[in-house]
Amino acid sequence: MKNNTALTFIAGAVMLTAGLFWLMQIVQVSSLWGGGWMIGGMQVSGGVTLVPFIIGIVWLFFNPKSVPARIVSILGAVIIVAGVLLSIRFYMRPTSLYIFILIFVLIAGGCGLLARVIFTKSGKS
Repeated sequence: MKNNTALTFIAGAVMLTAGLFWLMQIVQVSSLWGGGWMIGGMQVSGGVTLVPFIIGIVWLFFNPKSVPARIVSILGAVIIVAGVLLSIRFYMRPTSLYIFILIFVLIAGGCGLLARVIFTKSGKS
């Protein structure tokens, strides 16, 4: 029996896509922005994260060629993005164990088939 890599690739891609789609259907995403987050054991509110960014922007308008002003602005933007990312929460909706196992079998099987096609040497049959 001849090994058909195109069919294996398509089957793996379909399995992976179906499993990931099904997983995304049961995952619920919510955000807690504004409630703050913890830095070194201290609660920091969402508005405080804007302060370094505002200081850096004001400093850049005062002195546009200042390297420290650019660093403060970039760090302020990074703090804001990190705050948004840290405030995202993922919850799984209640589902049966059968569906849960089926989802992860599709994902793992699809990844396995794709890995077989991608990492197998072409001269080997």
